[in-house]
Amino acid sequence: MSQTDNTPHAPLNRESIRTFVIDACGGEPELVLEMVEFFLQSATKLTAEIETHLAANNMPEARRAAHSLKSGSRMFGDDTLADLCWRAEKSAEENDRGIVSELLPQIQVALAWLCNELPVTSRKMLEEGP
Repeated sequence: MSQTDNTPHAPLNRESIRTFVIDACGGEPELVLEMVEFFLQSATKLTAEIETHLAANNMPEARRAAHSLKSGSRMFGDDTLADLCWRAEKSAEENDRGIVSELLPQIQVALAWLCNELPVTSRKMLEEGP
């Protein structure tokens, strides 16, 4: 079953968010929220890059974009998106355009979910404190 089939998105990994975002920013709310916004903008661009490179049949660049999105997603606590990107990265590496094409809509749905969830979760975590 795919993300587009309304498969539930795993909750964000709060430990990753605490370690790689909140603690890394010294717990400064404005800095944390700026970092979250920057990541979400970058993630949106990387997703568009996957789509562009897929359309151009440039699998090495699609792989690179999926790899970058995977790493950032994991740091920002989204294991679901990171796992989808890992699968896209491996498929692109194997030059399997069909699998990457199947994964792209799932990546887009997962990213849309993250764009809604990450700012809310980050704010709640900041309010809760260490």
